[in-house]
Amino acid sequence: MTLADRLNKIIAEQNISKREFAKRIGVSENYVYTLTGESKKITTLSPSLAKVIAFEFGCDAEWVLHGNKE
Repeated sequence: MTLADRLNKIIAEQNISKREFAKRIGVSENYVYTLTGESKKITTLSPSLAKVIAFEFGCDAEWVLHGNKE
């Protein structure tokens, strides 16, 4: 599972828009679309942003970063 897949899974499970996801983690909507898009150009995330996502959505930061502990 890629980073884009993991982020899209969080968004789908929370039943929120990518705009709402971006707002809740404090990044631009364009950045979220870049992270979750088909091109999958961005394959890594900063540990600090992974922790914000994990805290906000109740998942594991290690899983957000690397797909471990699924």
